[in-house]
Amino acid sequence: MFSHLASFTGLGQLLPWLAKPLGQLADGAVMVFTILSGFVITHLILERREPYGPYIVRRFLRIYPVYFVALLAGIAGTCLAFDAFLVPPWDEWSPATDRMLRQSESLASGDGFWHLAAHLSMLHGAISSQVLYESQYMFLGPAWSLSLEWQFYLVAPLVVALATHRAGQVLLAGSALWAYSLYSRGVFGEFMLPSVLPGAALYFGVGIATRLLLKAGTGLRSYPLALLMLAAGLLMKTSGLGPVLAWVAFVSMLLLEGRPPDVVSRWVRQVFAWGFESRPARWLGDHSYATYLIHMPILQGVTWVCVKPLQLGWLPTVAVAVLVALPATVGASVLLHRCVELPAIRLGRQARWLKPPTGKAVSTVNQPAQG
Repeated sequence: MFSHLASFTGLGQLLPWLAKPLGQLADGAVMVFTILSGFVITHLILERREPYGPYIVRRFLRIYPVYFVALLAGIAGTCLAFDAFLVPPWDEWSPATDRMLRQSESLASGDGFWHLAAHLSMLHGAISSQVLYESQYMFLGPAWSLSLEWQFYLVAPLVVALATHRAGQVLLAGSALWAYSLYSRGVFGEFMLPSVLPGAALYFGVGIATRLLLKAGTGLRSYPLALLMLAAGLLMKTSGLGPVLAWVAFVSMLLLEGRPPDVVSRWVRQVFAWGFESRPARWLGDHSYATYLIHMPILQGVTWVCVKPLQLGWLPTVAVAVLVALPATVGASVLLHRCVELPAIRLGRQARWLKPPTGKAVSTVNQPAQG
């Protein structure tokens, strides 16, 4: 949220020393979630062991309803952003308009239908800019990673099935490294962020490998996927290594739960509990998916009101964005979580046609937000 606030209000133009690391931190946080998704979805598939149909429908109901509402808001927000910023309102303090201008030209050239179709399918992140200009960002910028998630969901059962066999692990590790090398050389086209599965396969692989290693120990059976984790660290650029290191730190803290307490582990456990198990942390976690998707359209709408009807200057717009857009995002997140997200999750859990045949034991896994 703060990264996008800085870019949309022109604050990043004034404070580039702050905006650049803030943007890198935001992108890195998304990739940490990608690793976490690989871990959680692998756990879900191994424990629930349900047919592909119910699995993918539940995943769809988990992410699509909130996404659809945010997409409608994002289409409106994109139009407002074009109206507010294609003609720079604050000279050198205005947000960068080069990409925004090319986006508007792409829509005006007749690509609007294809952009909409790509977004409705949630496959917009898999389309390069050479095919459809900035498909990953067009209507709802943060949803580039949601498209990546959906691509992973579609193939995850096959990937996890292969990962439970040693030969399959070798095949997966080699395929992920090969796909990433092709992505790095631009074979799949131009992507500003790894919104296509080959570009993020190593991150998912780290999460998958962690789940299998924690289950099976560090024996020979999990060795190829352990190599994949090592390769991820070696191949990622400096900015890409941060999420892997953050994940290693998280898992290290998690593993302390099974060790006898000492001064260091007791302190680490307290930090862990405050960061991930406290009431504020859980509240943020519950509402994080809705917040992630809806904050951009709200920010676009608020800045449009400041620039067009109110004709405010740069500094007042920054103040209004902080004082109005942030609490409005919190309120919208609460409404989306209660009125859209939770009912859709309950529908996925309660629908009889999604339940496995009677007599098969199914573990009820608490599923965190995947978004």
